[in-house]
Amino acid sequence: MDNIQIKRSLFDHTIGLLQRSLDLRTFRHRILSDNVANSENPDFTPKEVSFQKVLQETMQGRSAGFIRTTHSHHLSGDVPGTVEVASSAEGIQLDQEMAKLAENNLMFQAGVQALLKKFEGIKTVIQEGGR
Repeated sequence: MDNIQIKRSLFDHTIGLLQRSLDLRTFRHRILSDNVANSENPDFTPKEVSFQKVLQETMQGRSAGFIRTTHSHHLSGDVPGTVEVASSAEGIQLDQEMAKLAENNLMFQAGVQALLKKFEGIKTVIQEGGR
């Protein structure tokens, strides 16, 4: 295996996709938390992040980009078309939103574990490579 093949296998697109997935999970958590926080507000319209759609576009290289804000005065990280207004005329169903939050949290944790495994593999290759 030559150096180019080693670099490609170590630093494939998996890390970037996992990072993007974690960013989107964080963004979705923010949207769902906003829905829960406004569950008593009759004028509030719940929103949803089209996670699957954005990740699919990312994998196909068509993503418009995902901007992460690090300060409250920065521009919004919302990507047009990723946040959709819920079609429910009933408003927010608190139990459903809480279930979505729990599922999103589990998926985030799974993504973190996958990323850790990827980095452990890279660490092993680096440590064992000189032997």
